[in-house]
Amino acid sequence: MRFDVAGPFDLTRHGNKHMITEQSMKDLKRKLENSDHGLASACGCYVFALRAGKGYTPYYVGQASKRSIFSESLNPSNREKYNKACSDSKGAPVVFFLPMRTPKGRYKRAGSPLRSINFLERWLIAAAINKNPSLINTKETHFLRRITVVGIFNSKRGESTTSSRELKRTLW
Repeated sequence: MRFDVAGPFDLTRHGNKHMITEQSMKDLKRKLENSDHGLASACGCYVFALRAGKGYTPYYVGQASKRSIFSESLNPSNREKYNKACSDSKGAPVVFFLPMRTPKGRYKRAGSPLRSINFLERWLIAAAINKNPSLINTKETHFLRRITVVGIFNSKRGESTTSSRELKRTLW
């Protein structure tokens, strides 16, 4: 099971309120088609983030196995979530795609649910919560928000110990 990483792709905002709209979806589709043939119809995961300064802050992680990552990432419900994140925070909206590849290297098309996509989504959510505790996701995040590993996961600044720093260095 191989997943690529594509992006970040800037999301255009429209109107006097600078919203992510249906037109943003059309603009993104054009970018994806120019980027790599078949990417827009692949299944996999996606991460919505805001770029500010020199970094990115994740705000939402999702998956698409029955629909394409493109159409799922900018469905009306997600656009509403993204617009709320954009209004509450500063930064330019972007999306990263993690499309699944077939053993022959082609993009896997959307179809039936896959355990590998479910696992990748959970793993990405855990990593995103660690970076941004205000992650919009609610699915399967209750447990992740409550667990703490001193100096490594969901820990407070200055809480690390020599042991936790060594383990962190070992793992990352």
